Amino acid sequence: MKTNKGTGARWYITTSIPYVNAQPHIGHALEMIQADTLARYHRLCGDEVRLQSGADENALKNVQAAQQLGLSTAELVAQNAARFAALEETLSLSLDDFIRTSVEARHHLGVAQIWRACAAHGDIYRKSYEGLYCVGCELFYSEAELVDGRCPIHGTTPEVVAEENYFFRLSRYGNALAALIGDDRLRIVPESRKNEMLSFIERGLEDFSISRSAARANGWGIPVPDDPGQVIYVWFD
Repeated sequence: MKTNKGTGARWYITTSIPYVNAQPHIGHALEMIQADTLARYHRLCGDEVRLQSGADENALKNVQAAQQLGLSTAELVAQNAARFAALEETLSLSLDDFIRTSVEARHHLGVAQIWRACAAHGDIYRKSYEGLYCVGCELFYSEAELVDGRCPIHGTTPEVVAEENYFFRLSRYGNALAALIGDDRLRIVPESRKNEMLSFIERGLEDFSISRSAARANGWGIPVPDDPGQVIYVWFD
């Protein structure tokens, strides 16, 4: 097929990386096909493209799913990660890379490097915290965000978690993020989503927890550099 010369643009296209507490379903296939279609289009335009996917393996929900099945966490994530990786052939995807986040040294090294860079910049601090935690979302909620005391997504009652964690100073970046999004240096489409994000930032950004107790995680996850008693929160790794 004839291609255009392209604009010289470089595109990094990634799917969201799925939790591997269960097997793939049709929604995962849909997203991967959508990403693949976009990548193929830009390659036909002559642009430089990298299409990447992977498995989100360091989540507490993976630990709990393995316990329910009587498997080790490593066994469960390996089994299901293989099923997700096999979608490349099943769906004829044109992936450039598929990353397993629990076992690949390149991922662990990259996470540690980013953590240390944030710490060196003064963006990470430690404090005691108590909150309402939904394992399904891997997320803390405020009481105001719950619906009749339950997670608005899963309908489950969050756990009350009290522990000492590391936090990221997101609050210091509200103005900078609003400026980047407002003038489209950080472009969000469609426009309605851009406005939604700007409205969210305008209400004020809060610092958020980026680690978990290694004991509560059953030792599963990427250790915080120089603090093996904590593992890095899966959304941060």
